[in-house]
Formats: sequence, structure tokens, C-alpha cells
Amino acid sequence: MSIILTKAEELAAAISDCEELGVLREAAEGVDNDETASAALQKFSEKQEMVQRAASSGLQLPPEQMEELQEMQAQIRDIPSIQNFATAQTSFNQLMDSVNEIISAAVMGREPGAAPDEHSHGSGCSCSH
Repeated sequence: MSIILTKAEELAAAISDCEELGVLREAAEGVDNDETASAALQKFSEKQEMVQRAASSGLQLPPEQMEELQEMQAQIRDIPSIQNFATAQTSFNQLMDSVNEIISAAVMGREPGAAPDEHSHGSGCSCSH
């Protein structure tokens, strides 16, 4: 196995064991165990599917139905277990964005966080810059 794949497995194991993922998993379980959240999400999903079917059929939905969907979404955001999940998801996403930035920077030959050079497209680039 190449060293790159070995390092990828090590990274995957580290991510699997990281605090952010643990918090995210606990938050997801909290939503699953919250009957209010589960019912609200199910009702929202059903309404959203109805709106999507109507839109794909070319039907114009009455503004009241769109407002109802937006109200349902606002109510869902107010449920504590869903707020907890959203916070955990944001934290995990930030971690993954940082990991991706570090890898991208290394591949592109720049420091993490440094702005990419718009004229540095790598070897084999045939653009006119």
C-alpha cells in the first residue's frame, strides 16, 4: 500500500475519533430521540416534497403554501435538539474545511490559508496567463 493511502487511513481514523464528530453523532441521536423534532422534520419533509412535485409539474404554488413552508422551517430551527445539531454540524464542517484547505494548499504548493495565485494553475495548464 502506498504511503498516501496509509496516511489517508490514518486521517480517516483520526476524524472518526475526533471530538467534533462525536458531538455531531450525539446531536444526531438527540434529534432522532426527540419526538417533537422527528415529527416536525417529517411534516416539513412531506410538505417540501409536495412543493417540489408541484414545481416540477410546472404548477405555481399559492404564496400561502410557500409561507407555510417557511414558517415550518422557522419552527424547526427553534427546536433545541435541532439547534444543537446545527451547531455540531457547523463545527464539524469547519474542521473538514480546514482539513481540505491543508491538503489543497500542500497540493498547490502554498501555505495553508494563503490566497491561491490566480495565475498558478499547475503543470500542464495551457491557459494564456
